[in-house]
Amino acid sequence: MSALGIFIDESGDVGSNSEFYLITMILHDQASSIEQQEQKLCYELDLLDVHPEEAVHSGPIVRKEDEWKDVDLEKRRKVFFKMFSFMRLSPISYKTFSVRKRECADRFALRGRLANELGSFLRDNLAFFQGFESVIVYYDNGQALVTDLINTVLCAYLTNVDVRKIAPSEYRLSQTADMVCTLELMREKSENGAGMSKSELIFFESRRRLSKVFLKTLKGLEFPKS
Repeated sequence: MSALGIFIDESGDVGSNSEFYLITMILHDQASSIEQQEQKLCYELDLLDVHPEEAVHSGPIVRKEDEWKDVDLEKRRKVFFKMFSFMRLSPISYKTFSVRKRECADRFALRGRLANELGSFLRDNLAFFQGFESVIVYYDNGQALVTDLINTVLCAYLTNVDVRKIAPSEYRLSQTADMVCTLELMREKSENGAGMSKSELIFFESRRRLSKVFLKTLKGLEFPKS
């Protein structure tokens, strides 16, 4: 039976702690194996003393936070690039929905804006999604807003949807969704005149390198892939 996996992650919150709110969907035709790419990534992470079952969270790697606060810059860059290479070589595509929160009066307006954008995307690409006998949605239930959109908008447009609560450490494609959110947030900040933070400048070296090495390549994976 043909199945489409949708791995979802978000960046930002509904409060005042972030300027943008992003939701990313990684789309994976499960008939196309990623076993070889996963094995290669696990081998390379093991060489860097990163446990194969450990989730790779991109934001903390860039900002030198949480479990990465005592890890040197060279190692953090290597881990990030290994994860980026895994994403680039895997048979996936992605779609990110981004909203600048100051354009929304409140959290209800934010929810409505995202619901409209998600609904329009599903309508415009309904033939693609209906080409699969089942759709499996993977999300960690991290934010109620995203869970609500999954259970209402996404499930309203698509039939035979199986929604599964997961831990990000269980699936590399969940961590891939996290990486896309991190990079698409950097794109939004760059295109809207928001400066890079000190930690971001240190990690990526320059806005030009960020765009040339990462953002340009990432754009090639956006659904529908050219």
